[in-house]
Amino acid sequence: MRNVLHRYFFAFAFVLGAGLAACGDDSSGATNLEISASCKSYCDKARECDEDVSVDECVNDCKDRIGNCMADEQRETLDDLDSCASDACGEFPACTVGAGLQCTFGL
Repeated sequence: MRNVLHRYFFAFAFVLGAGLAACGDDSSGATNLEISASCKSYCDKARECDEDVSVDECVNDCKDRIGNCMADEQRETLDDLDSCASDACGEFPACTVGAGLQCTFGL
């Protein structure tokens, strides 16, 4: 189970990382407070599902990646991350990938 979660976390990171070139900066996006709160909830859940996850590193990475997404996709992605935080651990990896696709490609 732990290896599966790691694969999904890496998939999330890859999907977000791959789209960074297409992401821009826009002041109409989510606020830093909204990004911090959603990333914290998401990373707390990631830690609950996988004890090897460092919450601090996860939050910093999450904030960096969300901050680099297009503004019009930030809020929807944060909504997805908030939803992931309320999922059971078995559903969490698939939700994580969906949130990454939302940010990167607007899906």
